[in-house]
Amino acid sequence: MFFRFFRRIAWILGHIMYRFEVTGRENIPKDGAFLLCSNHIHAFDPIGLAIFMKRSPRFMAKKQIFKRRIFGWFLLKFGAYPLDREASADLKAFRQTMDYLKQGEGIIIFSQGTRMKEFDNAKSGVAVFSLKSGAPIIPAGIRASYKLFSKVHIHYGKPILPQDFLQDDKRIKTEIVETLMQKVVSSVSELAQV
Repeated sequence: MFFRFFRRIAWILGHIMYRFEVTGRENIPKDGAFLLCSNHIHAFDPIGLAIFMKRSPRFMAKKQIFKRRIFGWFLLKFGAYPLDREASADLKAFRQTMDYLKQGEGIIIFSQGTRMKEFDNAKSGVAVFSLKSGAPIIPAGIRASYKLFSKVHIHYGKPILPQDFLQDDKRIKTEIVETLMQKVVSSVSELAQV
């Protein structure tokens, strides 16, 4: 309920501030779990990606943001959950992500972990989540300056299916994670240039 109300408000404000060019919305599953992996260039990215979805996605956000009471409450209502980026492995966030995927939810993940101009140094977590859960990865690319009234390009790519990368024994090997992640990085980078 909160998400739908806020999405409508954000959609209206977003269209006042920017001119959107959006393609590939049909690639977002209507039901079932998915992981949407995008480049991250601006604080508005999670909202920009979410307002064009008919579903209410979840997304990770650095835990420090949740310390601001009002903003933290708002983020929780919007579907965010905390990630400790300083920990080598945040097991709580890992379990939370897997639980959401088991419940059939969609999750937005910025694999770089922070805002960057280029989509590089992407972490392999999205590939691991996909292989462990069976959820498809939807690559997405954002190209924008986010200057007032400028064009914001958002492109959702075709699903990348984890079963296409697993071998007969279904074991999740390092080389399989790396191969899947290379496909994700290639797809996101290409979409971010459209």
